Amino acid sequence: MASVFEMIPLCSGSSGNSILVRVLGMNILFDCGISCKRIVEALGKVGTDPTEIDAMFLSHSHSDHISGADVFVRKYFTDIYATKETMRSFLSVCKKEHSRELDHEIDGEVVFKTVKGNVTVIACKTPHDTAGSVCFKVCCAGKSIMIMTDLGHVTDEIRALAKGVDGILIESNYDYEMLITGPYDYALKRRVEGPYGHLSNEDCAQMIKELIDSGTKSFILGHLSENNNVPDLALNTVVDYLASFGLHKEKDYCLEVARRYEPSDPMVVFA
Repeated sequence: MASVFEMIPLCSGSSGNSILVRVLGMNILFDCGISCKRIVEALGKVGTDPTEIDAMFLSHSHSDHISGADVFVRKYFTDIYATKETMRSFLSVCKKEHSRELDHEIDGEVVFKTVKGNVTVIACKTPHDTAGSVCFKVCCAGKSIMIMTDLGHVTDEIRALAKGVDGILIESNYDYEMLITGPYDYALKRRVEGPYGHLSNEDCAQMIKELIDSGTKSFILGHLSENNNVPDLALNTVVDYLASFGLHKEKDYCLEVARRYEPSDPMVVFA
């Protein structure tokens, strides 16, 4: 078997997000929510030079997803893809000009043609509290992976797009009890748990059960809150929920938690 995809979270959490996807010799960066310097350091740890990044996709305009994109695009002349609303917000916070030829507005899917075959990136609207927010599915050679974070609930459109993917990084943002008893003010607590906020550990567990039923076997929990979650709690919530259906980690599915400040082990999808 040969690998089709490698998905490597370079960092993941409320403090910053960036994911590297390697497919058919391409290197695609999804989000750039830490400094350019830290992105370059993280790429170095996984053996990728920043000049080898073929494209960058931005999911939405919050700083933990775009804060390093301005410098990275200017320094490495990387093509950047985002919805009209996200692109507008991104350009408004850029400190210096970059070539506008690098900016590409997306609505639906983008197809990259390589000597080995085509790679398709599909953007799907997410219910989050900023205009133009999307999640991404990457398809190639009959295989697919998905990056699904920053959504207050799973819509029918997202559910349909995710059905049958081979691997997914899915949001497990907060533990409900930690959120309710934690330091956030009332308004922020309502925002996080609301329909345009984030998925809880319990929401994530329920969605993973649906995905397993549709054939998905590999999962990474991502975008954990620094204040309202801890990795072991997120993982155990999912494991315990799935165990109630007779599904067991390593036997019926693979599950990891993305590291917050450094690259995680890659998820590899084989043909």
